[in-house]
Amino acid sequence: MSEEKLYTINEIIKDAGIARSTFDKFAESNNLHPVKTEKRGKKFYSLKDKEFVVSHYLNGKGKEEKEKYTNHKAERHDEVVDLLKEQVQQLKQANEQLVHDNDILTDQLRAKDEQIASAHQLADQAQKLHLSMEQQIKTLTGSPESPVVDGETTEPNNEPSKDKKSVQETSDTKKTTSKSWWHFW
Repeated sequence: MSEEKLYTINEIIKDAGIARSTFDKFAESNNLHPVKTEKRGKKFYSLKDKEFVVSHYLNGKGKEEKEKYTNHKAERHDEVVDLLKEQVQQLKQANEQLVHDNDILTDQLRAKDEQIASAHQLADQAQKLHLSMEQQIKTLTGSPESPVVDGETTEPNNEPSKDKKSVQETSDTKKTTSKSWWHFW
């Protein structure tokens, strides 16, 4: 009485060249039940069950399904590769366009910098011209008492004029002569 050798699921799927999920689906659809199950849940199948699964996937309908799935997978792989090549080409074109746009903007920025430098130079010349004109006017009018500082004239005469003095004096006299009605002393 020799005991028949039992096979684990891992041994069966290795020989059949399939995934665990494929074996589980096949076992369920073909009513394959383990001959022995250990306490930890490890399942063992008979030699007859193993040969049935292996022959199905190596020689029978399972082989055709497997090839169909594999070929479909290869076709999908080719489609993905083509799609990625197309995306790479589009990205290269977009990159070339951005480089071109960047060159144009750099040239425009350089031109604007030159325009700003020219405007600063013209403003500096205008300021110098204004200053020299003010100095010539002062020389011609003969008023050396008002010096020119940084293109602006200043008046050193800080004293109030005679008109301002007379207005100030009259307001001071009004304050002293008039008393408010509520003051009794």
